Amino acid sequence: MKALIIHNPISGQGAFDEEIRRTRAFLCQEGWDVIGVEQTRGPGDATTYARKAVGQGCDAVFVAGGDGTIAQAVDGLIGSETALVVLPGGTGNVMARQLGLPIPGGSQPHPMLESARLNLSGGIRQVDAGRVHPKNDLNTHRHFLCWSGIGFDAQVNQTVNLDQDRKKRLGVNAAVIVSFLTLRTYAGTAAVIRVDGHRVRQRMIMLEATNIQLYGVFFTMAPNAILDDGLLDIFCFQGSSPVRTLLHALRMLSRSHLQDPKVTRYRARNVEVATYRSLPVHVDGDYFCHTPVVIEVMPRAVNLLVPPTAPGSLFSDGIGMAPPETTWNWMVRMAKDAQTAIRERSGLQ
Repeated sequence: MKALIIHNPISGQGAFDEEIRRTRAFLCQEGWDVIGVEQTRGPGDATTYARKAVGQGCDAVFVAGGDGTIAQAVDGLIGSETALVVLPGGTGNVMARQLGLPIPGGSQPHPMLESARLNLSGGIRQVDAGRVHPKNDLNTHRHFLCWSGIGFDAQVNQTVNLDQDRKKRLGVNAAVIVSFLTLRTYAGTAAVIRVDGHRVRQRMIMLEATNIQLYGVFFTMAPNAILDDGLLDIFCFQGSSPVRTLLHALRMLSRSHLQDPKVTRYRARNVEVATYRSLPVHVDGDYFCHTPVVIEVMPRAVNLLVPPTAPGSLFSDGIGMAPPETTWNWMVRMAKDAQTAIRERSGLQ
């Protein structure tokens, strides 16, 4: 079995060089031929290296980075036989959390190495990916494994990523701080949305097309999302004021957004969004373009190595995976994440 490791050295808050060495040594002990470790230096590098792995006949690409790095690797793996393997090495590590993998800052001293072990004890699944492109530019597109967002969260992500030093220093707290600063002045705008051809008009604060259940570190946006059903879960958060934006955040935190009449939900293959005021668009946390934009699903276009810790509810058959997260499990996870954030912020790791 042949593999390539792609490592983003500037993602996350820690130095992962030793973790990468341990992980590579473990893979070699397990019989893998690791042809190299490629470090990304800028946007698009992970895509280039993933395509290189496909061209060299690699069975898998192990991506050690955040969700944005994983999305860039998906750009290079889409439609190929080469499997994607997630190793947590970013700030939020949402895809790793979704798969039940240990994350940096938790109780596991070597989360990347342990994630490699867990992944190798799992199996390959063909999962959906999303694809985003500006409405009038079919040749410029990006893929995502988690979500693509329009509006408030894309503005927050764009601002956070402008200062990489702050992001590395503060981690998840950087997004929390920028969210509150953005909240003071952010207002929604009129939008025309076409969901599988059905046209609706709404005043929109944020629209999220999600492929997974979790959203960010603290939220479960789409508890019924399935990774291999050929559909995206679409959430349109309506409103026009900072107060409404804050209410949406609080209701998502308490999981009551699913009953909110100001949140419209769809399951769709294609969504087209045009807005009166141009809004930023992100792909798995990385700024991509501005509206108008088209988001569509690519059914079962990625081979993903899935560990046995992933919840069964993520897949259409649910076979051989962990049970879905209960409310108690969610509360425990929130407490652990809060503990981790406090340690990282205070330097007590």
